[in-house]
Amino acid sequence: MKKLLGLALMAVMAGGALADAPELGMFFSATAFDQEHTNFNPAGAPFNAFIVFFPMGNVELVGGYEVGITVPASLFVLGASGPNGWTNFGSSVNHLAGYGFPLPAPEEGVVLCTLQVLYGAANPAVIEYGPANPQSVPGHDGPVIANGANPDDLISCWLVTGEINGVVATIFGGGVIAVENHTWTGVKSLFE
Repeated sequence: MKKLLGLALMAVMAGGALADAPELGMFFSATAFDQEHTNFNPAGAPFNAFIVFFPMGNVELVGGYEVGITVPASLFVLGASGPNGWTNFGSSVNHLAGYGFPLPAPEEGVVLCTLQVLYGAANPAVIEYGPANPQSVPGHDGPVIANGANPDDLISCWLVTGEINGVVATIFGGGVIAVENHTWTGVKSLFE
């Protein structure tokens, strides 16, 4: 019975978005993509925030991405940059970005963009992701990436919190809790 239930669950996951749903997050580290680095306590000086993509499926290259970023009025985006000929056709908080040549996307995550920011307050605040304006995938209220192997293949993303849109980072807060990765390895380990 346990094996039958396990096979049924795996079949459902194979057909659903959880098995290979790519995710986007914001971290205050270019290399540590964990809950501890989704919060920052600034000291009145500029600091970096990183938009990070986790492929969670068969996406090996990123050709571009779209995300709308909601920040408190006291947070100023001073600059933005990215790798591989990154160009943003939007604004500092409405990214419609592409790469001169596709960006490799390893399973452990890749930095899509580095934001240099300044927070001019001392109270707790949140940073949120949602859809870019205009949306390339109508009806999906979250970020989107373009598959670097086929730029016409636009892929809707979830946030690392398991939501389509919402809080991805905090200032003077507790950070965000990422959901457990929905990989085949994770699913199989439930039944071992």
